[in-house]
Amino acid sequence: MKIVLMLIGVMVLSRLPAWAKPPPPVESVEIRKEGLWVNGEPFFAVGIGWVAHWHFRLPEAGEKGFNCVVTSGLRADPQTFRADIDDAYANGMYALASLSNGVWQDLERVEQIVIACRDAPGLLVWELEDEPNHPNNPYRIPPEKFKPVYDLIKRLDPVHPVWLNLACGRLKDHQDYRDVADIHSDDVYPVPHSPLAHVAQYSDRVVEGAAGKPGWMWVQMAPLHGDYLNEDDRAPTMTEVRCMTYMAVAHGISGVAYFSFHYNGEHNGEAWEWWVDETAPAYWAQWADLTTELRCLAPYLLAPEVPGELEAEIIEGSKEPANFGYTALHLSLRQTDSGYFLIAVNGFNSPIKALFTVPVPVSGIAPHAAVRFENRLVEVAEGVFEDSFAPYAVHLYELPFAVDGTQRETISWPRWQRRARR
Repeated sequence: MKIVLMLIGVMVLSRLPAWAKPPPPVESVEIRKEGLWVNGEPFFAVGIGWVAHWHFRLPEAGEKGFNCVVTSGLRADPQTFRADIDDAYANGMYALASLSNGVWQDLERVEQIVIACRDAPGLLVWELEDEPNHPNNPYRIPPEKFKPVYDLIKRLDPVHPVWLNLACGRLKDHQDYRDVADIHSDDVYPVPHSPLAHVAQYSDRVVEGAAGKPGWMWVQMAPLHGDYLNEDDRAPTMTEVRCMTYMAVAHGISGVAYFSFHYNGEHNGEAWEWWVDETAPAYWAQWADLTTELRCLAPYLLAPEVPGELEAEIIEGSKEPANFGYTALHLSLRQTDSGYFLIAVNGFNSPIKALFTVPVPVSGIAPHAAVRFENRLVEVAEGVFEDSFAPYAVHLYELPFAVDGTQRETISWPRWQRRARR
């Protein structure tokens, strides 16, 4: 009997998520041209929505490797905002503390919330109202309405930036709201009815409209068209999610959040709910791979871009612009201390082959590029190489600068560390 009970206990415990350790306490958040630096280190936001208060899935999200999450307290109690931030932090994530649903309108309440939370080790940014520009003409909440609360937050808490998410991907909207937020974002959910290049289009408008301020993007995670019980509606595949994510980054986005862990809708009068861990467990199991690589690549994804130096040609497959004027390839060449990092995304649902030419520095380029997370190399000759892309494929190339062997430091190892001669 004891053995049976023990086996049942093991089975139950094996279904519980692992406990994610809290990250380093937030001591400083610096806004640079390339994105956020937290405690002096580059930070690429890998966030998730509809998982905290009222959803109670913070352990699951933390275990899957998300590094930040939208939190919200109860309107009447500032301490609940602090509790939600602390809960996110205890589960391994920083908090994107939301003052939406009209909370931002009560300046006295906002002051109480900010004072209660500004020293929380897990607080990353403050969020104002979601999609205030939607619908347009006129704006639901015009930008001037946010100026008093933005100024109040900046005065009470100069450490943590203010984030504002808009909708519809309109350049003018981001320009209009530019002065009431330190970080801009937009949301775009194309699957299954629109081309994935919608993400590139929206990302370009966020980056241009924010004009030097960091741009983030909400990327689709769930079926979001309110008709999930209809076979025409679905969540994106993991291949589509990865394509949309790196497409946004290739267009200048420096942080992403995924919408969403939970979603609900109605079909022919019948209500439905979608929970990623319960409704699509095999899909959910793949998320740790993506969150891990995004967090690992933060220094590369926030590295400065090499302007106007990259050449690319599609040598097989569709070459013509489509889908809002974009060709299949979405590219960004970044420079690190040791070489280049090339983000290359095939935004079409068809295979292509491409030829790339990167600028060759005086020191030269190494003869091979490593394709991150694919365990392979591609040959590079004088900065030129080619590669094939499956539909919606992403390739991440690390191209080291050549090293002059004569300049390497000579190390005199202790005798006990030397390899024995044969």
